[in-house]
Amino acid sequence: MGERNPVRPWLIALAVLTVALTTASRFWPTVSSIEVRVDGHYGFDDVVALADVAEGDPLLWVTQWRLRHLEADPWVAHATVTRVWPDGLLIDVWERKPLARPAGQAPAFVWAEDGSVLPEPPAEVLQSLPVLDGWGRDRTQEALALLRLLNSRGVEVVQYSPEGFEIAMGNARVFTPSLEALRRHWAAVQSHDAGRLAVYPWGVSHEE
Repeated sequence: MGERNPVRPWLIALAVLTVALTTASRFWPTVSSIEVRVDGHYGFDDVVALADVAEGDPLLWVTQWRLRHLEADPWVAHATVTRVWPDGLLIDVWERKPLARPAGQAPAFVWAEDGSVLPEPPAEVLQSLPVLDGWGRDRTQEALALLRLLNSRGVEVVQYSPEGFEIAMGNARVFTPSLEALRRHWAAVQSHDAGRLAVYPWGVSHEE
């Protein structure tokens, strides 16, 4: 007759304790307060709905994985959840920022700074964004890079074609064949505040 294994009772006891603690965690502690920090497209109700959290949820069961639907939303770049003991949740949301809108009276989407497409923009957002339009091969991503570069210049319209980009900024107009050409002559573009400036690989020309 073999010797009794002294480890097995401890393993059984540990398994029973684990099951008991897991079961208990479904009932205590529970969430009694939720704080959301977000500044942009979504509000408190939108965030908690997308995150699928509510007061009364088991606190220990609310993890980063729980935010997968929130982070899958195109307006959301990143989100984190922090448990605030003994019974609170803090959800931080970083949203994508709109950068440009397509031509038209009520477009169904806008472009974000990272090039993502953001659906269903509110009217107040549309009114504040420059228009991006064009024809020929798609140069949208290069146009968005131009807008990021000219972000402080109050760009109103960017139109692209196979020849390049026509950029309207108040009383100033700039033509450039490419983003790289604009960067190469950046000093001239920065000082340009009226009339039309044409950027070429070999230099620039100015028209009143």
